[in-house]
Amino acid sequence: MRDFVVFFHGGEGTSALLRLLDNFERIAILHQVDNRGWEPFDRHNCGRMRLKRLERCLNIVFGTKPIDFERLNQIYTRAGALPLEASTGDLAVGFKMRFRPPRTVLRRSVLGRLSRFLNRPASWVFTRMMFRTLRRNHVVVFVAVRQDLLRWALSLYHGDGTGKPGHLQFRLARGEINRDDIDTIHVDCSRLDEIVADCEASYARKRLLIRKLERAGIRVQPLLYETFLADKHDYFGTLFDALGAEVSRAEIDEALDKGSYFTKVHSDEIADFVENHQEVEERFGDRFVAW
Repeated sequence: MRDFVVFFHGGEGTSALLRLLDNFERIAILHQVDNRGWEPFDRHNCGRMRLKRLERCLNIVFGTKPIDFERLNQIYTRAGALPLEASTGDLAVGFKMRFRPPRTVLRRSVLGRLSRFLNRPASWVFTRMMFRTLRRNHVVVFVAVRQDLLRWALSLYHGDGTGKPGHLQFRLARGEINRDDIDTIHVDCSRLDEIVADCEASYARKRLLIRKLERAGIRVQPLLYETFLADKHDYFGTLFDALGAEVSRAEIDEALDKGSYFTKVHSDEIADFVENHQEVEERFGDRFVAW
């Protein structure tokens, strides 16, 4: 089986997906110790990590197995608050991350000087490094896709339930609230329109990213959130096929039975959690983009 990375935006079901993948015996999901940092190379977990250090970390993760976690953590903990949890055995290793540099200030780094010399933004240098590393190590790239832009936007709009950015699923999982504590909301359609536009822009960027990955000779597979909800056996069958392995129905059932820590927050019926659902559905009900 091949190693993999899942590129995501947020609100696309990847937190539950990674926990379920970690239930499979042949897969190890990279994260920090103490059940923390499940997006290990995103800024809020790895800190202001320089791109050269990120490249070194990725080459260790995707290189010779078993992973040398002592060496890996010597590099990772220079910026990351917690070390990465060690896994053993010849397992397919994966993690999820947003496709953006973990460090925005590159002034003093070699790659920062290179980006200025070539008159290129930091994102260009990051992309070149990522493509080179993924191709060299034969890593499979999964790109999380949510086609129902309205429900995706509503998930982001609701945030953590207090009007602040975040996700209710984390508060539910930690036991801070239960489902009965989640009230219906009145949606400001002007604000929702802005979020839908952001989702459309994210969708377009993913299309472009996939085309670039394919042109670079990197194996890439979109993971459709709607397929995950409708038929998990088909979803995981497609995923394992991209990794170059077969998976039995019994293996999938066993992983599903272990659970994912997270539960789905919103009903498929918008009327169940949106007070002005008729207005919302009239304005945004057609915002579904089939992949």
